[in-house]
Amino acid sequence: MSNCSGLSIWVGDLDCYINIDAICAENEREAEEAALELELEEIGEIRLLAGKSTSARYLNCNDITPSDWRYAVHQAGMLIGSESEVISLHGQVKWKAIESQFIRAMLKLGNSYAVARYAKLERLDYSSAITATLPHGIRALINQFLIAEGISRSTSADGRIRAVLTGGHSIPMTAYRRTGMLQAALHAMADGRSDHPGGVSLDRERTRKILALARLHFSTQELRLSSVAELEKLSVAYTCDRQTLGAERELLIENRRSIRNWRLRHIRSLLEFYPFSIRHGLERATRSDQFDRVAIINELALAQCGVLRLRRAGRNRTRRR
Repeated sequence: MSNCSGLSIWVGDLDCYINIDAICAENEREAEEAALELELEEIGEIRLLAGKSTSARYLNCNDITPSDWRYAVHQAGMLIGSESEVISLHGQVKWKAIESQFIRAMLKLGNSYAVARYAKLERLDYSSAITATLPHGIRALINQFLIAEGISRSTSADGRIRAVLTGGHSIPMTAYRRTGMLQAALHAMADGRSDHPGGVSLDRERTRKILALARLHFSTQELRLSSVAELEKLSVAYTCDRQTLGAERELLIENRRSIRNWRLRHIRSLLEFYPFSIRHGLERATRSDQFDRVAIINELALAQCGVLRLRRAGRNRTRRR
């Protein structure tokens, strides 16, 4: 009986046949449940930033197994650095180094998802969106736009575009403001050419796309951050822009379609397109007084698990098609 041959046996006390496979399957299921319960107990409560926490049991209920969690913690630990590397630093330097590694790792983790979501919202093809995030990609896209619009390049025109793209402004500006500067430069270039009818004749859809790509480029640039203070500074800048630039509750008519508060829709950081798991982790970081290494690793691992769930959901949708 112990070899689970698949045969049924007669049990006189029960006056019926018992399937050996069913007994073996039940024993295996009970053993798996016991092993899972032991793993959940071993991991236990998971400490996060800002005094928050979660648990292995909660994660398991949300399709993150103990093995998923252990691997995510391992990856996060590799990114943050080993205990010996952290101990070799001293005082404030140690915490600043941990903070910097954490912020940069979180922003890098969610970047590709944010770009894809932005491209979908702005009706951009993904290849162009990726190109816009590359160091010289946006320059190439702008050159394509100028050629398509029949605007001849010149030394002064190239200098005007370069000045907008390289920044160097005395007052830091959000991606929305810098995109407005590019729009003004493109119109000025069209207006300044005697062989061109001017900025008002620029193709609307083509112009919309290049400005959306430019905003993505600037948005990616402004997320090259490495501290909570920089995150908070960026948040304040967008809050100010929404209060000033978005103060006029304008109604834009596009293709005979009314879009209320159209300007406010575009005054937002690329962070708003990041997965919730990353945004919540960064939000807890801004409310933390100290960056404990264990909590930092748990936060990064939790964000990685959130991305893992997105990938699994995407694969499942693909299979169902």
